[in-house]
Amino acid sequence: MAAEPTLRGRVALVTGASRGIGRAIARRLSAHGAAVALSASPRSAEALNAARDEIRAAGGGAESLVCELADAEARGALVARAEAALGAVDILINNAAGISAYAPPSKIDLAARRAMFELNLQAPIDLIQQALPGMRARGWGRIVNLSSDTSTQPPIPYAGGAKFVHALALYGASKAALDRYTTGLAAELHGSGVHVNALLPYKIARSESAEQVARQAAATHPDWVEPLELMAEAAYLLVAGAHQGEIAVSRALLQRCQQPLHALDGETVIGDALSLVQFS
Repeated sequence: MAAEPTLRGRVALVTGASRGIGRAIARRLSAHGAAVALSASPRSAEALNAARDEIRAAGGGAESLVCELADAEARGALVARAEAALGAVDILINNAAGISAYAPPSKIDLAARRAMFELNLQAPIDLIQQALPGMRARGWGRIVNLSSDTSTQPPIPYAGGAKFVHALALYGASKAALDRYTTGLAAELHGSGVHVNALLPYKIARSESAEQVARQAAATHPDWVEPLELMAEAAYLLVAGAHQGEIAVSRALLQRCQQPLHALDGETVIGDALSLVQFS
């Protein structure tokens, strides 16, 4: 049995979609009928095309759009490219992000600070401003910005090493800025039919890039690690529902909405908000 086609006729643009959270969200939105434009950097072109082909093989509509989001000129036409390929963008998932340097706040240099905020804050805002006029004109749109638990300083004693916590302060600052932009934009768009929210994992979503960290965390805090399906489920809830201005934590959102956890096919129930990752 196929998932309910709740997003049939909608077009989604998902950044950072070659792997991990972005790829999982793209597959889940496609399962519900959305046509999906997947974007990633040139260095991930092969994996991006594989993600596109995976969706097509399952019967969905998908296009891959290579784009270096850290380059303002390159990202300036990304929404237009997606719309030329699939039609007007109704759903924007700003998932792509990066860490330009691991360094404490006292030492991280200007180039690294600029690079971090360019990709993690300026790029999502630019894409939103590209897609927003059409969404407002049509009276329907969904924007989900991916945030991080690092947007707030963890309490002492730290669960991990202090050096690692300090080194993520600027990354967290860029995500905190994105959270504040999200809530401000949501307030501005009240009553427009365009809903804007941020989404973050409780602690760590298991993905290719976070596999080592996830395994280390799971040894002492198994509840910290969640499957990618949980992030995809939460993203789908934000897209399909009427949420506005939330900085939503994945597990809490599923629990609050009493939503079961589905596989990426959107149909097979595999757990709930309390589901933990099983490592082999």
